[in-house]
Amino acid sequence: MNPTDTTPSAADSRRRTSKFAHWWNMTQILWMASFMKFLCGSRILTIDWVSRFLEMMWPYLNKAICKTAQDIANPIIAENKEKYKIDSIEFETLTLGSLPPTFQGMKAYVTEEQELIMEPSLKWAANPNVTVVVKAYGLNATIQVVDLQVFASPRITLKPLVATIPCFAKILVSLMEKPHVDFGLKLLGADVMAIPILYSFVQETIKKQVASIASKRPVGILLVKVLRAQNLQKKDLLGKSDPYVKLTMSDDKLPSKKTTVKRGNLNPEWNEDFKFVVTDPETQELEIKVGKHDKMGMNKILLKELPPEETKVTTYNLLKTMDPYDIHNEKSRGQITLEMTYKPFKEDDIEKDVQGTDVVGKAPDGSPAGGGLLYVVVHEAQDLEGKHHTNPYARIIFKGNEKKTKVIKKNRDPRWEEEIEFVCEEPPANDKLHVEVLSKPPKKGLIHGKETLGYIDINLADVISNKRINETYHLIDSKTVGIVIGYFLFIYFQPTDVKNVKVRPLVEYDSDSLDDTLPEIPLWLKNPDYDRLDWLNRFLELMWPYLNKAICRIAQDVANPIIAKNKEKYKIDYIKFETFTLGSLPPTFQGVKVQVTNEQELVMEPSLKWAGNPNITVVVKAYGLKATIQVVDMQVFVLPRITLKPLVSSFPCFANILVSLMEKPHVDFGLKLLGADVMAIPVLYKFVQETIMDQVASMFLWPKTLEVPIMDPSKASKKPVGILLVKVLRAQNLREKGPLGKRDPYVKLKMSGSKLPSKKTAVKHSNLNPEWNQEFKFVIRDPETQELDINFGKDEKLGMCKISLKKLTPGTEVITDNLIKTMEPNGIQNEKSAGEITLELTYKPFKEGNVQKEDPGGLLYVVVHEAKELEGKCNTNPYVKLTFKGVEKKTKVVKENRNPRWKEEFEFECEETPANDKLHVEVLGTKKALIRNKESLGHIDISLADVIINKRIIEIYDLINSKRGQIQIEFQWKSS
Repeated sequence: MNPTDTTPSAADSRRRTSKFAHWWNMTQILWMASFMKFLCGSRILTIDWVSRFLEMMWPYLNKAICKTAQDIANPIIAENKEKYKIDSIEFETLTLGSLPPTFQGMKAYVTEEQELIMEPSLKWAANPNVTVVVKAYGLNATIQVVDLQVFASPRITLKPLVATIPCFAKILVSLMEKPHVDFGLKLLGADVMAIPILYSFVQETIKKQVASIASKRPVGILLVKVLRAQNLQKKDLLGKSDPYVKLTMSDDKLPSKKTTVKRGNLNPEWNEDFKFVVTDPETQELEIKVGKHDKMGMNKILLKELPPEETKVTTYNLLKTMDPYDIHNEKSRGQITLEMTYKPFKEDDIEKDVQGTDVVGKAPDGSPAGGGLLYVVVHEAQDLEGKHHTNPYARIIFKGNEKKTKVIKKNRDPRWEEEIEFVCEEPPANDKLHVEVLSKPPKKGLIHGKETLGYIDINLADVISNKRINETYHLIDSKTVGIVIGYFLFIYFQPTDVKNVKVRPLVEYDSDSLDDTLPEIPLWLKNPDYDRLDWLNRFLELMWPYLNKAICRIAQDVANPIIAKNKEKYKIDYIKFETFTLGSLPPTFQGVKVQVTNEQELVMEPSLKWAGNPNITVVVKAYGLKATIQVVDMQVFVLPRITLKPLVSSFPCFANILVSLMEKPHVDFGLKLLGADVMAIPVLYKFVQETIMDQVASMFLWPKTLEVPIMDPSKASKKPVGILLVKVLRAQNLREKGPLGKRDPYVKLKMSGSKLPSKKTAVKHSNLNPEWNQEFKFVIRDPETQELDINFGKDEKLGMCKISLKKLTPGTEVITDNLIKTMEPNGIQNEKSAGEITLELTYKPFKEGNVQKEDPGGLLYVVVHEAKELEGKCNTNPYVKLTFKGVEKKTKVVKENRNPRWKEEFEFECEETPANDKLHVEVLGTKKALIRNKESLGHIDISLADVIINKRIIEIYDLINSKRGQIQIEFQWKSS
């Protein structure tokens, strides 16, 4: 076509081309802007794959969390029912919905306090259905929690970092700001959270409660007056001592506070005052020590035992140690008398701003002129520059009181994250805080001493008015940016000096350059199935010094027994590690692919590259000769597949970890012997490389796997393992009732751990020695823990007993058991006989292996997993109806969802093998309100012949009479 052609088709073509080019250019610009923001600006790393991982694991995590929540809630409910005159509280439904939390990003860094800090941003717009039925005073009330939203910014601290796997000792979790929590609360069908006053009250209450638990901010001041000590122990030949008192508040980073020394005195008086900031009065304690080197005595005072706003004078005995069983504490070491006053902060009744900011407590009553606490957090500084050295620290001066941060060596962008507290006698509305950043010389005695890198005077009037301020301040007398100071909230700083990045399109590269460049491009850029792992690489980078030591220590512990075992075999005198370090360069993940399959498993395929600088030196002595072998410059490229299976609804939500390699790994390293690199010999280099690759591949190359069991799969999934046939034969000598001495007994049987209702015999009227001869079947999942509960009657409570299944052996057994009134072991009601019951029990464990023709029957186990692309004419509130040989079973209804997930299990007991039978599956939509009736969304008839042959099948079936609807169902056949 001629470029000057002005026909409509040509014009349209150029217009479309122009629009596409404009769209493509804008997409590239926006992508680069977003990328540069993450790379240079906020330093928050994307964690898309974690959100993807959560999405796939959510059906199992949902059930596990709900199960744990119920286990925690039930004892609390039982403990408080009588207190609040409640008859019963039951969870009618408890599910967190189908929408998992998502992570918006994460920041990770280490401090000089041997700790790793991670700050993820979490958002959860959920669709839970938590329905609680409360019965009290003869009335029933149904309370439903729906439409939950949670936005939170937690700080997760791993500390202290140590050189032993898992490389940290504790996990500390706190919130950097009050969380946003929003939800609907339906009572009797109406959303009570629509009431504005109640909504505001509930939100603020939740925020305060969560913040008070997680943030551990100051909540009060403890005033301590050390009065005197009596009858202290003698510490020298003259019978004298030089006592002083050291006071320490637990969980406080500030140093201990000390009294003056009273020389030559065993009954000293001090009358000295001290103040301590309290963050958690329920757990904190004040530690008292008399003397330092002498160790004259000690004691601890629990803050929760101190009444607030009350001055208390107490005398405490001094102990040798705080061990209650220490025999040294029997000897008197003297007493100490203290006057203590705990003054909790009071909340201001001021209006909160729209962001729901934290409120600093008012000054405690009794403080002079309304005193209080000024709480300062020095976070970080940027672009500092000294003339001769840059080893910065911050000095904070307030009313002559000077406090300093730690020194960070050779760093222009130091991060302190240090908290500083100033106790004020009166509100510092007219005062200023002097902040100065200085650089400490590397060594004392040098020509260049410490130098100022900048300073700022901060007016505190705004702090008193607003209760909290977070600011970035430009330092005076500083060439560049400045220092970040925060009050009660961590802030993110974006540098202003961002340089332009030169971007060269790949299309401009020649073929040779492309061949060199493409292998270095991370997988997440080349393959859309792979996600970035920036935060994990950052985590590895920060943890590597500790992981390095831990891995080397484990490797040596594993290698030493192998070396000792083979020394004599190869006539070696000794083998010794002279140096063993993996170097300073950690492995990096180029990307990860996460996927689920139909087999209840989660598959992850990370791409790992490690260009390391290890230094592993081994000294070998044999036949009187000594040789030093050194491994250097190692490169490892590997593509493993990590499979978590089976996925279950119990923490950690999987039973096994399977690891295999999808291709032979690339391994390259230098091997120095007597100072020369023997790997430079081409033949030897190729031989060693091929040998290593073949050895690793022979063990782990797919489909071979390394399996790491996490939990017993049978116990984790609780699949059926057998059938218990119970024949209720007779009962004897039941208790008489009333003047006529008659009873109308029946037996109720229930299997523990089963969600199915109890099974009952017929009622035998006016009979104390009834006979039934009725048969029942129960599915067994865990014979080690399950029990058969037997109850006589419902309202009459004639008697009961329990039969433990772990005592049963395969086969038939007739047992007679005594009936008791209650299951309490020391119940006095059980002293009187309630009668006996005789049962015939037949335990049939399921058979493994192929089905034989003579198999009489067994159990058909069905799991309805999920459906997709359902579409109803009037409603889509789907549930599934299963029909097998006239027996009908249904799943729960999932409201307003075209892609419902059920994960519900069903069992059908079969008298004979159902090789020629079919299971009818129908998906229906329930009526909405009272306008429409239920409608069919699709159906399928599934032949069970393949299930019987293969034992287990999990398939996705296309629904008949549905446009695109599909359903995933799992079958298992267990022959008895």
